[in-house]
Amino acid sequence: MVDSVKNYGIAGASTTIELGKQGAVIDASSSSIISMKDKDDNLEQIHIADGTHATHAVTKGQLESAQSQKIRIKSTSVNYNSGTVAIGTASANTHIQKVVVEKGAGNWTSANSTTEIVVGDASDTDRLFSGFEPGGGQHIFENDHTYASSTAISAIVTQGGAEAGSATVKVFYAGVIT
Repeated sequence: MVDSVKNYGIAGASTTIELGKQGAVIDASSSSIISMKDKDDNLEQIHIADGTHATHAVTKGQLESAQSQKIRIKSTSVNYNSGTVAIGTASANTHIQKVVVEKGAGNWTSANSTTEIVVGDASDTDRLFSGFEPGGGQHIFENDHTYASSTAISAIVTQGGAEAGSATVKVFYAGVIT
């Protein structure tokens, strides 16, 4: 006696549909998830084409490309005696729009002409920002620099005569900084 009969001409379908004999299974037994599984009930990858309409699914490549174009902000705090502070590593093709350095509350006590904050990389330590003025509030340096390869970015604080002080370094960029 046959326990199960597959009738492909019926009007309705089960919550699981087997594609061919011993083939992949579309499993909709959960009301909120549709899964593709192999014959042994293991989840499988599915492949899709790039989406071309607002209601289409998109590939991982399309999503990453769209994300890489968004302007993001990486924020780091520094103090008068911080020395070198890692901001992150910019991936290839990451475009730095500008860097903003905002002096923290209070003054940079005893700061002098050698007190400085610069932002850059190992090849050019002030490539992205220089000209911090301890007596000011917010300093903006627009540079439009694109990194060709993965590059570590740092803020370097030169204490000079400063005995106290803090600042926030904000890097505005499109791409990836990890």
